Amino acid sequence: MRYGKILIVPAVFAPLLAACATPGGMTVSSGAIANPVAKYRNAIAVRSVSGGQVMNVLTVPGVANEPFKAALESTLAFNGYLAQSTTPKFYLDAEIQNLDQPIMGLDYDVVADVTYKVSGGAGSPAVYPIKAKGSATFSDSPIGIDRIRIANERAMRENLKQFLEALR
Repeated sequence: MRYGKILIVPAVFAPLLAACATPGGMTVSSGAIANPVAKYRNAIAVRSVSGGQVMNVLTVPGVANEPFKAALESTLAFNGYLAQSTTPKFYLDAEIQNLDQPIMGLDYDVVADVTYKVSGGAGSPAVYPIKAKGSATFSDSPIGIDRIRIANERAMRENLKQFLEALR
């Protein structure tokens, strides 16, 4: 009986620990934008990402800064925007303003609100406030905490896609 309890505890908490959004689930692959703007081609470096929150077992899982930064850099690289040199023309700062998540249900709709600031060159920074929705259903995963992770990743991926479109 004692060993049974030892096996049950990791089985219960393993999905909770894996509930943080992953960079791969948020990344927008290459070819997402038909005509990328030449001004930003290989010229943007991600300087900072803020506003994210790590998953807490007692609250709804969030999107941490580091995985989102990795997804942002990968997205820029896949789509030809990430600077290849140590002295980029433009710097990108992203702030996760809000991640509107449901508390419970079978289908989860998450709205990701992120503000992107592209600075460098002449003039004041260009600001792109983007809101995007991602959904996950019971068919995506029967486990609620996993469903919310999937919805978070889809909302952030859609947010990144809309940001790329806004750069055009």
